[in-house]
Amino acid sequence: EEVMDEESDTELEELIEGMADVTLSKETRSRIRAPWFKALIVKVYGRTVGFSYLTFKINALWKPMTKMDCVNLGNDLFLIKFSDDSDYDKVLRGGPWFVGEHFLAIKPWEPYFKASKATFTSVAVWVRLSKLPIDFYDTLVLRQIGSAIGPVLRIDSYTATGSRGSYARLCIQVNLEKPFINIVRVGRLKQKVMYEGIGSLCFCCGRLGHK
Repeated sequence: EEVMDEESDTELEELIEGMADVTLSKETRSRIRAPWFKALIVKVYGRTVGFSYLTFKINALWKPMTKMDCVNLGNDLFLIKFSDDSDYDKVLRGGPWFVGEHFLAIKPWEPYFKASKATFTSVAVWVRLSKLPIDFYDTLVLRQIGSAIGPVLRIDSYTATGSRGSYARLCIQVNLEKPFINIVRVGRLKQKVMYEGIGSLCFCCGRLGHK
């Protein structure tokens, strides 16, 4: 084991010695990332699908109004780039999505994303806060409550305007490697969290019916 550690240290030193630095300006980083901030990373859970099959399926599923580009990133991951913000928003607002019987996991693109190192442990899901007291229907408060579950990606438009009082609906990025949050406590309030469409989803085989 010590020999292996010494070899690893030697290889690391050799890599550092042969390394060159490239510094990108803030403006350049902003420019090269701008086209991808309205892009999604998708993965079909429990099944390997080809580029043509996935492209056909998601076009039929999402029915985009404008051009939608699909890039095969490898490792069963695909990048979907939208030409129009409304198509991007429609996909995030909808869901959960399924390709055949298998769950289509989606998450927003992020800088430095590498498919070869991606574990895809977090996905975007919609949650409902059923019978939430009406005084909590405040955008900042809803975002704070949602953040206790995971990063908040969207607040449903009906929820944001307070026009739906029976439940609040939030799109949240949840970590699949951690137990799902079922209750959020806000002062004296104990709020139950319901996950739309994935309550009986198995993240091993990607099918509904068991956990």
